[in-house]
Parts: sequence; C-alpha cells; structure tokens
Amino acid sequence: MNVIGVDVGGTFTDIILVRENPQGHFSHKVPSTPEAQETAVIKGIREILEMSGTEGDRVDLVVHGTTVATNAMLQRSGATVVLVTTEGLEDVIEIGRQNRDEIYARMASRPEPLVRREMRIGVHERTGPDGEAIIPLTPDEIERVRTAVDERESDAVAVALLFSYVNPAHEMTLLRELGESTGRYVVASSEVLPEFREFERISTTVLEAYLGPVVLGYLERLGRAIREVCPNATVTIMQSNGGTRLVTRTRGRAIGLALSGLAGGVMGAWEVARNAGITRLISLDMGGTSCDVSAIDGGVVVRADNEVAGLPLRTPSVDVKTIGAGGGSIAWIDAAGVLHVGPQSAGADPGPAAYNLGGQDATVTDANLVIGRLNPYYFLGGRLELSPRMAKRAVSRLAKELGMSAEDAALGIIRISSHNMMQAIREVTVERGQDPRDYVLVPFGGAGPTQAVDIAEALGIRAILVPPSPGITSALGLVCSDLRVDLMQTVLIDDATTGGDTVRMTFERLDDQAIESLTAQGADPDRIVLEWRIDMRYKGQSHEITVYVPYESREVLEEARRRFEERHEAMYGYTLGDRPVEWVTLRVTGTARWSSLPAHTHTVTEPGEPISVRELVLPDGSDVDADVYRREQLAVGQEIAGPALVEQVDTTIYLGQGWTGVQQADATMFVRRRDS
Repeated sequence: MNVIGVDVGGTFTDIILVRENPQGHFSHKVPSTPEAQETAVIKGIREILEMSGTEGDRVDLVVHGTTVATNAMLQRSGATVVLVTTEGLEDVIEIGRQNRDEIYARMASRPEPLVRREMRIGVHERTGPDGEAIIPLTPDEIERVRTAVDERESDAVAVALLFSYVNPAHEMTLLRELGESTGRYVVASSEVLPEFREFERISTTVLEAYLGPVVLGYLERLGRAIREVCPNATVTIMQSNGGTRLVTRTRGRAIGLALSGLAGGVMGAWEVARNAGITRLISLDMGGTSCDVSAIDGGVVVRADNEVAGLPLRTPSVDVKTIGAGGGSIAWIDAAGVLHVGPQSAGADPGPAAYNLGGQDATVTDANLVIGRLNPYYFLGGRLELSPRMAKRAVSRLAKELGMSAEDAALGIIRISSHNMMQAIREVTVERGQDPRDYVLVPFGGAGPTQAVDIAEALGIRAILVPPSPGITSALGLVCSDLRVDLMQTVLIDDATTGGDTVRMTFERLDDQAIESLTAQGADPDRIVLEWRIDMRYKGQSHEITVYVPYESREVLEEARRRFEERHEAMYGYTLGDRPVEWVTLRVTGTARWSSLPAHTHTVTEPGEPISVRELVLPDGSDVDADVYRREQLAVGQEIAGPALVEQVDTTIYLGQGWTGVQQADATMFVRRRDS
C-alpha cells in the first residue's frame, strides 16, 4: 500500500509518502496557505509525487490532519447557528457552569455564546428522566418551530432537547422535519453526544452545528482536488481522538476534528518511541507557530473532554497541551522593559526576519540563527536561504532596548522560549503527580530538536530520542494511525438497581454500531478491536472517573466497581466502601488497522566526518568552534559529543556541552547526558 500523510501547520504543511514497492519513505514541506489550506495540501502532494517518481494513480490512501476546525473556534469564524431546545432551556448555553479561571477577579469574563439570544427557539415539549413523554411534540408545534427557523438567517440548526439521551424520539422528529424543509446543516444532541449534563450536551451540539458547514465545505473541496491528483486513493481525516475517519463519513462528526492538527504529532511520537522500545515519553512538537506537549505512559491518553478558546469540547480527544511557542514566535518587550516570547507568531507570511520576506520582528528562528545553531544555506535542505544580516538586525533592535549585545539578546529569547515549553511539560507531568525526569523527551517539528537539550537541562531529563525525520513526524503519525470510532451512552445505574443486563445490552449495541461504522469505512471485520470503559462515581459525587473493563466481561459491574475503587484510592488516597456506586456513562472504542507500514532503517556503516566547523554561542555566553555533521552520513552506532550540530533536511539537532548523540539502526538518534 502506498500512503501519503499531509499535516497542515501554521507555518508549513508537511507531507510524507510511504511507498510499498519499491519501499521508501519520502518527506517534503511547503509553506502553508492559511486562507485556503487545500492549496498547500495539493501543491505538496503533487511535488512529493514528482520528487519520488510515483504516479498519482498508485496512491492507495491519503490521510490528512487539518486545523480548519481549530481555526474556526479560535477565530470565531464558524457557521451561523439556530438552537432549538426545550422551552425554558434557551439560556442554558449562556448560563453554563460556574467555573472561573480567575476565582478572585471582581469581574469574571467568559466567552460569548456561539448562538445569540434571538437565535434560540424554545419548543413546547418535554420528555421526563425516565424517557416518558410528559408534553407531546404536536404537528402544530413542529410547524411553528419550522417557521421560526425559516425566519432566521442561518447556516445550521442544533437540536438539543431535555433528556433526549434517554429517549431521542422528539429530537429525531425535528431532525427529520427541519432537515427536509430547510436544507440547512441540522444535527441532534442524541447523535452528537448521548450523555447527561444539559450544558455540555447542548454546547457540544451547538459546536457541531457551528463547525459542520465550514469543515464539510473544506473537505468537499479537498476531496475533489485529491481525486484529480490521486484518483484511486481513499481519503481519511485525523480525528481529535488520535484515529482516522473517512472524509465521506464526517457529516455530523465535524466536532471530532477540533484537535485534528494536534493529534497526529502525539501519535507520531508514540509510534517512533514504541518502535524504539520506549513506552514512557514526553512528546514535544515545536513547529513554526506553536508547541504541543503530551505525556505518554504506556499508551496515548484520550480524554472525554477538552477546551479550545474557552469553548467546552465534550468529545474524545488526545490529551495535549498547546502553547504559542514555535520557531516563528515573536520576541517583544513590555512597558516594564521585560522580554517576552510569543504567543504572537510571524507565521508563514511574512515569517521570521531571516526569511527576508518583509518580516521585521525578531523570532526564535532569528535567535537560533544569530547564535550559530542554524545553517542559513541549509534551511529546509537549502530550499530556503536565510539572511543572517536580517536576523541580526531584528534581534539587535531588541538588544539595544535591553542594553545588551545581540548574542545575549538571542540567548535570552531562546531561554524564555525554552522556559515556556518547560512550563507546559510541568503542567502535564508535575501538576499530575509525575516526575518528568522519569520520561524520555521526544522532540520533533522543525524547531524541536534545536532546543531539546535546553529544555531537558532545565527539567533534569537525561535522555532524548530524536525521530528519523522530526519535521514531518506529525505527518508520520497520520499514516500509522488506525481507523477509530468512539461511542458512548449514559445509563445512570447505581448499586440499588439490578443493572447488569442493561449494561451488557448497551455495550453490545454500541459494539454493533462501532463495527458497522468501521466496516462501512472499509475495515476488515477480523481486524477490528473493541474496548470497553465506564465513567463511574460514588453516589453524591458530581464528577466521574473513567475505568477500563475487560471486553465482554461476564461480571462487568463487579469488575468495574473493583477497578473504580482501586483508581479512586490511587487518585485521592481513600475509598468510600459503604457508599453506593453509580455507573454513569458507557464507552466503546473501536479501532481497525489499515495496513502495516515499512519501518525506518539506517544502514550507513562508515562513520561520517564533520562537513564544517561553525562558531556557536553556548548558553553561558561563551563561544566555541563546533563540528557540524550531516545526519544521513552518520554510521549506525556513531557517537557525536557536544557541543556539536547535526543537520538534516527538516531540522538541526543541537548537542549541548556534556551531551552525546548516537545514531541508531532504526534511524532515530539517542541523545543522553554524558554522565547518565
């Protein structure tokens, strides 16, 4: 199978081609086109096919990671939505939860709701908590709602009725009637999120309606363009949960792409580390615009909820922390004379000052060029020549204001940038009771390996694993990910209820839905793997703990309770043995492998010699003549002692004083402190 993975970043779009016969890995980068992401995607696919000598009709699969949904949330540029909900619940989306980011702030601020008050329609109907219809949904009421929707200019309709997760009959009626008569993008909460908690269910359904027209429009344009280049290829999209889905099966599932662009990097780091025998790692994806961090211990963590730009996101998503710290992050000085880096970014246009495309602000890339870590003539393998003069001019402007040399200012920019990333790593480790020193750092993205040693030094991490092609590791994560579906259903059963049969029947129904969804996307039924999880809590608690239970367990309730109490003890230090337990939401995850991809290998046997010597400014401000190597010339097992630089097409690896790098046969490089 010949597979192409395309990951769109804020600065560059990364493309990888994994070819089966003859075997080969090819990688490529093109500048992103934020105004129309598909332009860069198609350009990159055409160019990688040409450079690899591969015919487009021989490509079997194209996997895409996109930031279209993420950008729509960040920029508030989604569709205009009408909310149809049970009479009396129109303001739930605005009332929300009483969560406050700044608990001592006098004037708490919260994001504006995605649906204005005049765009919310109350329906005279009501279903009770047992699923019985208390107030029926009459034909006259349906007609009134349809007229009210028609009177409002909108692109999409979100239908979210009270207790529809128990009985969706009223929602399905409105979904059918409004979909047929209005021609708008119409979604129902019982299909988007069949869980309890009215605010989360309503807000998630609104977000699906908000993103759907934008995402589907983009995917339709992209699908047409890809068919022209690769007519025989199946096209899938990376989801927030770290799995893929056919682009033709994304209607009603647009919200699953909210973190599509972030998930690929985590999956790529996990693939590289697992192949190297490492199961405890911190993935660090430092690209041109942002830095994404995730802690992995035995497997990628997928959370039931997340948040983007203050918008609650109740959908399975990879546990990843994102900050504005990339190679294009802009350095600036505040009114008090303090130096900051990011979150503003120079992006792809005009980019860092060193690109010489009109950018005037000093960025992290400019700082790394000033202190000698980057080769101006080998950036992107020489396809983009950097301007040391423009980089130094931009950094010097800051240096003059700070009263220091350009080199010291550049070191300051790098220290602050590294500190920002270090803080993000602390949030996903230390603040969760984990010691980052017990993990291996896996840096990637174009800028990750250039600052990995700085970050590891600050955190006490003693081992770094650099992927074979760091700049396109996120794209690698796309082509090695499984098809995946996540399904859930709230049951709300406690110890006083004989609920074992209900739980098993619900799991079996969700299993059937998962298998149907995956086989409809071309999965081999014999390769589908199903997992069961249950959200549980003690009666009276307001939040749940998710526990895994063995698939098709016969004593599912007893096994779930035992695991829940073990997890509760581990998290909080106690259990409430005499307190009834509630089984709240059942979850089924189904995955299916597309194909096995050939592994990276490195076969050079003759040790590589330095290609040059470059003056390098070390973190302590001293100068040193550092050897510069090309990674593809290093022999398997060859050890390089720092300070040194190892260049490759998509990144530069900085080996600091006291660190050594050893090239591995699996094409990774292991970087360790010399005394470890």
